[in-house]
Amino acid sequence: MNINEGPAASRQFVAHPPFWGSKVASKTTPAWQKNFARSYALMVVGVLAFSAVLGGLLLGVQSLAEGRVEWIQDFAGRGFRYTLLALLFGGVYAWFWWSRRRKIIVSVTSDGLTVNTRPGEAYSFSDAQLGTWGVTGGATMGTALHLQCGQHRFILGGRDRRVASGTRLEAPDAGYGQPVDVDAWLSAPDFEEILTLVSRRSGLDVRPPAPGQPTRCLLFPNSLLVQEMGAFATRKKREFLQSAGQPRLAIDVGADGIRVIDPNTNALIAAVSPAQVNAIPLVFRPVQRHWVPSLGHAISDAATNYWSSTPGMRVSVPGMPPLTIGCRDSVSGLDFRFSWPDNVPTEHARADYEVSGTDWLTLVEKFGLAPYLNRHGEADAADR
Repeated sequence: MNINEGPAASRQFVAHPPFWGSKVASKTTPAWQKNFARSYALMVVGVLAFSAVLGGLLLGVQSLAEGRVEWIQDFAGRGFRYTLLALLFGGVYAWFWWSRRRKIIVSVTSDGLTVNTRPGEAYSFSDAQLGTWGVTGGATMGTALHLQCGQHRFILGGRDRRVASGTRLEAPDAGYGQPVDVDAWLSAPDFEEILTLVSRRSGLDVRPPAPGQPTRCLLFPNSLLVQEMGAFATRKKREFLQSAGQPRLAIDVGADGIRVIDPNTNALIAAVSPAQVNAIPLVFRPVQRHWVPSLGHAISDAATNYWSSTPGMRVSVPGMPPLTIGCRDSVSGLDFRFSWPDNVPTEHARADYEVSGTDWLTLVEKFGLAPYLNRHGEADAADR
């Protein structure tokens, strides 16, 4: 949000912090993918150790409660367990709420950029670089601007902001699970203002896509499909996750046509007019098994409905099987950005593909589904 305060020669924007958990994922995901078997084994050991400690505490309190009054036994049997869970989730939520309320003030002049969370550092536009944000090698959550101040780097993301075809992207991809992540992000209109100043100082090509230029939307395998694999299918999971970062299909959306392409070979799979494509909104809600029934079916069902439900669509293109596409983009990392109305049909399965929020908006608009889409958090973010 542009707050237009301070000297006339500068502009100030309220930026948003990185998505919750993305900084941790940027450090842990590459190591996980490099040695999946060891990382998976460590995760299993950690879960078992936590379960053993929790079980020991419960047994200890229950043994102390033997022979005491009935209310103490009830607390040891159930109250302690739910109190511990409440403290755990309450602490996580409190930290999340605090981190989301931080205001990151970005001040911009014709020469560079400063950030209130990094006093004493001024990032010059002279050596600025552009890169993608979110998905290596293609259109993504947006564009990332990489700036330097000596040895310190600051990466500013522009959400849903695309660049013209052929734009030179010199900086590495930033985002969740990548070696680097954005330090803050802005909406596309605010980011556009900053890019205008950057281009004057650095000569970067920051042109947006030309009117009528086809937009490529990348379809990636749904990473949640790994949950359909057996608990000990380590090799299968490793192979799947290693390939999950590469798009399987691309849909080129143009003014007069829709083209489905293999992005790895550029082979044309289908080319049709928009009128020949039929898209139906769906909510993908897979059926989950209760692995830990002692925690209560109500808790498990609530988590299933929230975390596993994904807004999506079934797209029918002549000459190829229907495509099931979902989008799990979020406002800040935990709260979902999109949803459909309650009367949209539910499919008890997972989508085969998933797309970024930027590509999702392009497909929704092109296939005539935009009037039905609910968008969350964007008005609140603009008022921060």
